[in-house]
Amino acid sequence: MKISTLMLGAVFAASAFAPAAAAAPAPAASPAAAQSAAHPSNPNLMPYAKFTDNATAQKGLFTVWRTKDGNVALELTPDQFGKDFVELPVPVNGIGAGLFSGITDLQNCRIIRFVKQDNKVAILFPTTRFLAKPNSPEMNAVLAGTANSVAGVAKVISVDDATGNVVFDASPFLQDITDVSDALTDMNGGRMMNPMGGYRLDSQSTYFGGTKAFPQNITLTAEQTFSTMNAEYMVDAAPDPRNLQIAMQYTIAALPANDDYMPRLFDDRVGYFSNAHDDFSSDDSFDKSADYIVRWNVQASNPAARVSPAKKPIVYYLSNTIPVKYRFAVRRALLTWNNAFRAMGISDAVEVKDQPNDPDFDPDDMRYNVVRWLAETDGGFAEAQLLYNPYTGEMLKSGIVIDSDLMRYGKMDYPNLIEPNTGAVRKRTLGAEYAQGERAQFGYGMTAMALTQSGDGYHVPDKFANQFLESIVLHESGHDFGLRHNYLGSQAYTAAQLRSPAFTEKYGTASTVMEYVPINIWPKRMGQGEYFQTVLGPYDYYVIHWGYAPIPGARTPQDETPVLRRWASVWSDPKFAYSSDEDVNWSNGMSVDPHNQQWDLTNDTIGWCQTQMSFDRSLLNKVGSRFPHAERSYSDLQTAFGSLMGQYGRCTSAVARFIGGEAVSRARRGDRNAALPLSEIPKSQQQRAFKVLESNLFSSQAWNFSPALLRSAVSQYVFDDWDGHFAMRHDIPVEQLAAAYQRSAISRMFTPVTLQRLDDSQAKYGPGAMSITDLFTWMQTAAFSDVSHPAKGNIPLVRRNLQRSYASMLSRLANDPPAGTPQDAQALARLELKALSAQLESSLAHNNLDLLTRAHLASLDTDVQRSLHAQAVIGNVR
Repeated sequence: MKISTLMLGAVFAASAFAPAAAAAPAPAASPAAAQSAAHPSNPNLMPYAKFTDNATAQKGLFTVWRTKDGNVALELTPDQFGKDFVELPVPVNGIGAGLFSGITDLQNCRIIRFVKQDNKVAILFPTTRFLAKPNSPEMNAVLAGTANSVAGVAKVISVDDATGNVVFDASPFLQDITDVSDALTDMNGGRMMNPMGGYRLDSQSTYFGGTKAFPQNITLTAEQTFSTMNAEYMVDAAPDPRNLQIAMQYTIAALPANDDYMPRLFDDRVGYFSNAHDDFSSDDSFDKSADYIVRWNVQASNPAARVSPAKKPIVYYLSNTIPVKYRFAVRRALLTWNNAFRAMGISDAVEVKDQPNDPDFDPDDMRYNVVRWLAETDGGFAEAQLLYNPYTGEMLKSGIVIDSDLMRYGKMDYPNLIEPNTGAVRKRTLGAEYAQGERAQFGYGMTAMALTQSGDGYHVPDKFANQFLESIVLHESGHDFGLRHNYLGSQAYTAAQLRSPAFTEKYGTASTVMEYVPINIWPKRMGQGEYFQTVLGPYDYYVIHWGYAPIPGARTPQDETPVLRRWASVWSDPKFAYSSDEDVNWSNGMSVDPHNQQWDLTNDTIGWCQTQMSFDRSLLNKVGSRFPHAERSYSDLQTAFGSLMGQYGRCTSAVARFIGGEAVSRARRGDRNAALPLSEIPKSQQQRAFKVLESNLFSSQAWNFSPALLRSAVSQYVFDDWDGHFAMRHDIPVEQLAAAYQRSAISRMFTPVTLQRLDDSQAKYGPGAMSITDLFTWMQTAAFSDVSHPAKGNIPLVRRNLQRSYASMLSRLANDPPAGTPQDAQALARLELKALSAQLESSLAHNNLDLLTRAHLASLDTDVQRSLHAQAVIGNVR
């Protein structure tokens, strides 16, 4: 099967690979030979024999030359110029603050092309977006209207007269062609928050590290130094975070020779990575997009057989760095995917082998898909690594890296466990998000079991650890097969099903391993299913079938479309529903569907969170009875407290998303049981969610803890010369933590986009829908209900903080609302401030208040009066 369109004249021709070889010196040439090698028409070039006499060759796809003065050069054959290769940049090291070894988030796979002109070589990244029929006017238009990116222009060093091979300087790969400087700047607060914190490449402190050459690929590692004048947000990144050395490894690989792979068109109802294309071959279609999914070329060796072995199995190698006790879990997770392939007629699609006892074996070799175990200081992560053809989506190589700290749950410290969502617009996240969240779940599970079962909270049971690791490898290997996250997977099952061991052992704790699933743990006497997702769910079988099952008779990607659309029409079935990152965690209010969340369980998120928070509070009240053990630091108690509180805080965020939310459907017109793209979250359900917040977040009773616990759960500092930065307080500032979670939830509910949706909700759903008035009324009561009649003349600190924070937000809405805030919100904020003013004056005049409460109410009254009498522009619309 062939591709019917041509991507910018891409040439899919068989590559002439050099023989495999490790680094080896080239044979030295005599001075006479060096002199005779001079090219009369290139007097400025070094004679080839002279160059090779002073350099060492690594022969592979290209010849990589290492010169004695530390420079690197590439040698290409004449037919390799103007030809397309695939390139993927990956950092070899991390910094422990958002940039991790092995992540592929910095830059996806891209095409690289070397073009020789005179004595220079241009290193180009051609666009792969646009398609057209070859040798057509449309292709001429595409070629005329698209621009390539230029990685750099290199100087030709030498030419081999005998072969025509060209040697050129590889120094353009020392430049910041992956835009690491901007990624580091974002992690350092961005240029808006930290104007002096922008990172830049220091070319004087950048040099080549290791280089490798294999038959189908080469790797170049650039030891790049990035510098800034102010590393305010990067204090833990290195001993001196003003100058960070990032080792960037650039893999350049051959595209497949002409083979039988046919791309498969993407459908947004099914969760695959895609490489986007626009097809200009014809203008008679409503949509010119022609996006191809990313997948392996897995086929049955005998398509006519009911079940046939794979013709091109996916072979994983387990590196010899993986601890013996974890090898079975990793192997089992990888082989589990065979169940999905077998169900559609392909057996043995996945094979797992141990790393061979061969000194030439190297995980960077294109021919091997390797699961690697790392020992770094990044705090625990796992990452899928994908190398695919950007033209067709065909997977060329994959792998998984696992950092050992992933299994060391106690390494995660208290601040990381409890940090709430601040309500800021979500920025690009660099890797490790899933594994870091899973580690928090690991710690939470260990703490919960220590308090409810026979666990001691320090020793990790082998079964628990192996199931945890198995669930992570299942998830990451799913990415290796081209699968995206699916955050609707938790909505497929009921609470009763998740409490059943028989059910969860067969179907898992979600419909898919591609969810971010929290540990499935329940209070005693409610029943307990499997803790982790260690089996494929119904969605996993479905999505593998959709992406990999052959469609008889189809000769082009377009021929497959009718069948693929029919298969995808089941989206409305909760077992097969799919939604991903684009609608999950945008705290500016864009994430409209509260069912599409991370770290939630059951088809009733509100009910599950209510149960979870009640459970967590009961555990928090007795966590001091088990932590710390004798002769252990009280910091252990603080970490255990943080693992429970972090789970509690995640639920406050999950429930808050129901306020002003709408259900989103990807189903298309005519699909089975298809709903409209937007559906109402009933007012009763939103009110139920708010009641949960009122009792578990805004109430002072929710934050009452034993004084002895608060005096015990402290950080006992240990000075470390590598990192001498300490928290400002030893203890847990519970009231400040409560305020942070409260601000996060309120910010999400009152963001301009959410307010807009509530303001026009009744136009879409009728007069019974929740309105913007409901939100202001509910929040006013929740925040200020005790202002009129403080119990015993006292308003607790948690409530005082809430009242100050919410009154301040009302003032901003009334007088200086953020861009996009509807005018109705501005009017309601002013109305609520007037109501609060009357409430405060009455309370101050008629209640017997303690001094601090009186001071608080008087100060609040002053602030409200200032806000009400502030000068504002009438009719200010932004």
